[in-house]
Amino acid sequence: MHLLPARWVEPWLHGPWPDHLPIANDGPTIPTGPVRLLVWNLQYAAGRRYHFFYDGGQDVAVARSDVERNLAAIANTLASERPDFALLQEVDRHSRRTAEIDQHARLVEMGGWSSHTSAPYHRVRYVPVPFPAALGRVDFHLSVLGRHTIRAARRIALPLLNEGWLRRQFNLRRAVLEVDVPLADGGTLRLMNTHLSAFARGDGSLAAQVEVLDARMAQATREVDAWVLAGDLNALPPGDDAGRLGADARDYPEKTSPIAALFDRYQSAIPAAAHAADPEPWRTYLPPGAAAPDRAIDHVFYGGRIDVREVVVLREHAELSDHLPIRLDLTIRPQAPAPG
Repeated sequence: MHLLPARWVEPWLHGPWPDHLPIANDGPTIPTGPVRLLVWNLQYAAGRRYHFFYDGGQDVAVARSDVERNLAAIANTLASERPDFALLQEVDRHSRRTAEIDQHARLVEMGGWSSHTSAPYHRVRYVPVPFPAALGRVDFHLSVLGRHTIRAARRIALPLLNEGWLRRQFNLRRAVLEVDVPLADGGTLRLMNTHLSAFARGDGSLAAQVEVLDARMAQATREVDAWVLAGDLNALPPGDDAGRLGADARDYPEKTSPIAALFDRYQSAIPAAAHAADPEPWRTYLPPGAAAPDRAIDHVFYGGRIDVREVVVLREHAELSDHLPIRLDLTIRPQAPAPG
């Protein structure tokens, strides 16, 4: 029994979890033809100098000077790579651990993005752990930054970890940030940006989250002309043996990868066969202290009028986050002419 009703506690502790999200727009409609996407877990612009408590270290917060420097470097990377849309995970907005800097707004300002939106997935007024250096206020987002018009943006809630009510109040609430982008030929490109649960360790929640992704991808296949789902899925590609990761194998206890069905049903920008034949170029996650990435947990799926021209994991940006960005060059095919 709780001291206060949940209907009072949760709104005060978290604030709103909106289904429909505000959009800033001042860009042209995207044409068919070449499109570049960049997918990146930013680790809230902390860089690689810190070893955080949830990864077995002691660090809780990041110095303002480090946040500022890393944000500038991230903005420079986005400027040099010139994506039409950037799908970003782990973006802090006024969180205590990153000097209360609105990282989404700062990246928009530094990059001159024409359109943008974000969706919260860890929003807590005060997180009391770790003791004694509490995390404090957290507002953690998925962000989409664009050079072209966004028509609509939605937050799709994902199943929570299998844990008690009290712990849930302070933990992440995973989501998909889904945006619809109008194409110049009258069609629609749907971009789905997500970050699935880490540390689920076989409790069934990751598989439940993947079921929601599967449903959203199937719906996109029916509803729109072209779609991409991308982000940090916290799951190894099919066939990768977690045992090679030593102690970290406990984070991937499933005998079959939770995302194996997605590889079977949809097109992956990096197919399972590519991971199996030559895995190193596709690895994206760098554990604390590692000199090179040791696993691929960031993935991109697509469908509809899309051809993949090139996909590259950008290893030269390894000092900016514990994840490497993925650059994806696509072609959106024009609509087929009407018969007759």
